[in-house]
Order: sequence, then C-alpha cells, then structure tokens
Amino acid sequence: MKVLIFLAIALAIPCSQCKQTEIVVASGSVAVLPCIVHSPSAYSTAVYWKRKAGGMQKTVWRRDKSGLEFRPVGQASRSHCPLPNFGKGDYSLHIEGVRDEDAGMYHCVVEGTRWDTVQVILRVIKVSFTPVNVMEGEKVQMTCIITPQPPKHIAVKWQLNGSLMRTATTSQTHTLYHVSQREAGNWSCLIQYNDAQAKASALLQVKGVMLPKESHAVVYGEVGSSVTLPCIFSDGLFVNSSSWERVSSQTGSPASLPSTFRNTLGHAAGEWSVKWDQSAHIMSVREADKGTYRCSGQMEGASGRRLTVERHIHLVTAQVSQSSRSDNVVLTCDLSNASQVTDYEWLRSTYDINATQTLTSVQKSRSNSLTILNAEVKDQEGWVCRYYEQQRLLGNVTFHMQMMSGLAREKEPVSGKKAAMVLGLAFLLLLVLLILLQIYKNHRRRKMIMQYPAMETIVHRAANERERRDRCKKSEEGLSNAHDGDLKQGAL
Repeated sequence: MKVLIFLAIALAIPCSQCKQTEIVVASGSVAVLPCIVHSPSAYSTAVYWKRKAGGMQKTVWRRDKSGLEFRPVGQASRSHCPLPNFGKGDYSLHIEGVRDEDAGMYHCVVEGTRWDTVQVILRVIKVSFTPVNVMEGEKVQMTCIITPQPPKHIAVKWQLNGSLMRTATTSQTHTLYHVSQREAGNWSCLIQYNDAQAKASALLQVKGVMLPKESHAVVYGEVGSSVTLPCIFSDGLFVNSSSWERVSSQTGSPASLPSTFRNTLGHAAGEWSVKWDQSAHIMSVREADKGTYRCSGQMEGASGRRLTVERHIHLVTAQVSQSSRSDNVVLTCDLSNASQVTDYEWLRSTYDINATQTLTSVQKSRSNSLTILNAEVKDQEGWVCRYYEQQRLLGNVTFHMQMMSGLAREKEPVSGKKAAMVLGLAFLLLLVLLILLQIYKNHRRRKMIMQYPAMETIVHRAANERERRDRCKKSEEGLSNAHDGDLKQGAL
C-alpha cells in the first residue's frame, strides 16, 4: 500500500519538475535509458521503472529498499539496472535486444532522502524493404521507420556499405528503380533529432545473378592455361532453364563455343551441373577464344513471376611474344583488348637450389614491351608480365622458362659435348668414304678384267696350277719326313 501511494504521488509531479530526456536506438541493439540522481542514498534507495503503454502504467523493473528485485515475466531476460552503479547515483535501465514494442515513454522514480523522477522517451529505428524479396530489374522502396514517430520532420541520410549515397531527398523513404546487384548490400539510415543521433542498418539481397554483379564483366585469360567464366545465381530461386552462348562480334548472333568449354564440376557445355552455380571453364585458352560470352537463366520470385536475367562476360586473351631487335631480345605483353589497362609491370622469375621462386620487379611503366640484352638472356629463368588498371591488378601472363633457356642455347658457343658429337660424325663419315672407295676399286678391277676373257682364263688357270703345285710340294715334304723317320728307327 505504501508503494502504491509513493508511485501515485511521484507520477503526479508536474512534467515541468521532471528531468526529461530522449534517446534513439537501432532495433536489435542495447538501449540505456539514463536516470542519474546527484544525491544518491547508496543501497537504501528504492528504484521504480515504469512504462506508459495503452494508457496504463506498467512496471518494467523495480527494486525496493530491502533489496528485492521485481521484474515482469516477459521482460525478465532483457531489462535490468546494474546494482554496482547505484552508489554513483546511476539508476539507468538497460534493455537488450530492443524491439519496436519497447518504444515509448518511461518513468524512473528514485526514493531516497527525497523523491526524484526522470522521464525518458525511447525511440526505436529500423530499416525495412518493400517488397522483402526483390529481383533484378524490379522496384524496391526503403523506409527508415522511427517508433514512435517524432512530431517534426527528420532529415535522413542513406549509406550503402558505409559509403554515403547522394539522394535527391532527405525523407525517410528512398526508392530504387530497376534494382541491380550494385545496390545489394548493407543499407543504413542516419538521423539527427535534437541532440540524439542514431543509425539503423539492414541487408538488402537482390535475387538474380550474384556473380558477376555487373551486367558486363571482363575476364582475363592466359593463352594455354584455363580460365573460369563466373555465373552464379541466387540459391533457391533458379528455374531449370539456363544456357551459355558465345556472341559474334560482327553480327551479335550466337556463335560456336570453344571445344574445351566446360560447365562447373567438369560438365560439358549444355549438361546440367549445380543448380545455382552455372560458371563455365575453358580448359585451354586459345587466342581465337577471345570475345563475348553470355550466360542467361530464368528466375522465379515469391509472386510466381518469372524474369530472365543474363550476364555478358568479355574474355580477353593474354600472352607474351618474343622478337629480336639489333642485339637485343624484345618481349611484348599482348592483350586482345587492353582498353582497361593503364600500367604494365615486368618481373624476373628465378629459382634457387630448393626450387623456391623469387620474383624481382624490373620495369613498371605504361609500355607493354621489355628489352633484354643478349648478354643477360642466359642468366634469366623466366619473366612475368602483370597488367593493372590504376592500382588494381587485372591479371598476369608468364613467359615460360623453357622458352628462355631455348633462346639462351641459341646464343651460347658450341660446348664440349657438341664438339665430341661433331668429331664422332666426322669419323663416321670418313669410314663410310673409305668403304665406298674400296668398293669402287674392286669394281674398277673387275671391269678391266671383264674386257679380256682369255686373259681371265689364263690367270685363273695359272692360279689353279700354282695352288696344285703348292699342295703337291707339301705332300712330298710330308712323305719325305716320314721316310727319314723310319730309317732312323731301323738303324737303331
């Protein structure tokens, strides 16, 4: 009964005698409703937090002089007053996870040596989107909702991902027509009301092609390597209808895709892969693969309406060409379309005994060519050309090491191994010449003999007679030796 009489008297104090303040807090954050009394009575103080809702006063949190705390069941887990601050005269109410229904007028009544009453107006702000699910090309309206709405106009500023947007109005609503992925992200409304400042944020998701965000994107691919053409749709809204086309630069009509064109996960062109990821790969880029590729598909929103979305991806091929000028070697970084390139950087690539690569910047300029002295060619392992748009790296292309080593070998003198090989070939050639000469001599002799058949007969007969005499002589010598041996044995 005493408590009720106390509250009735405290709340009957005219507002002119109340301390009044106002705070603005973003939905979902922690609200601190200030209640500072400059003459604290330490822990013998009774504190009452009331809220006016629906024409009635409802207790939010209270603590009597005995130290007992009372909280409504619904607010028990979100509202409290830190007791250690009471000794400093701070009886502020903390509300965690502020909601729209928490907004309104609050009264803080402190009973000590005297009665102190503080009146606090809590305003909650948040950002909402209409419709909630928006698709590419549709209209979306953003609203900065303030509960309760202030009695006078409030200037609102809008931010997208932390960057201030230039809008034609400072009202609490902002409309985007033909929304695209560029407008997707974290939208924030900033308000300034009296001495109160607040900021509320919400994430806007635009259904459509999530990557690339722009309707026209550029992809750089090194000739001979693989390249990915990204095309990722929003999960959950993709209709079973997608296609990849190559657009002819002359007529704008569809052209044939490269032979090494593949969809995500290695599927061939035209085959089905992951439902929302329709990215494609060219496994080995050729210079002829440059040009424009189009990825298209149908989306179905919450209303059931279907919308066709597409992305044009421009493939730029890059490679390094080699030429000679005087006694120098010239490397040129060739791109099929260098309209976005502002700078080129050449780096020398070397390897140590542990096969660790080291890149050393040699030249950075607007020129796409690099001149190398012939004397330095044999010392280089390889070259890398990087190309930039201002400070943003667009891509790079490598001049492979085997190409450099081949160039160096052309300039090196004949080594000992090559000299040995030359000597061996010379000896083999000499041997073949000697054999051919002997064959020629035999042929000449036979040819001369064939001119005189009678002479050939005499020669053969003389040769045969000579052989017969030699055999007879050897036979007689053998018989004579045998006879002499028999005579000696008889004498003995």
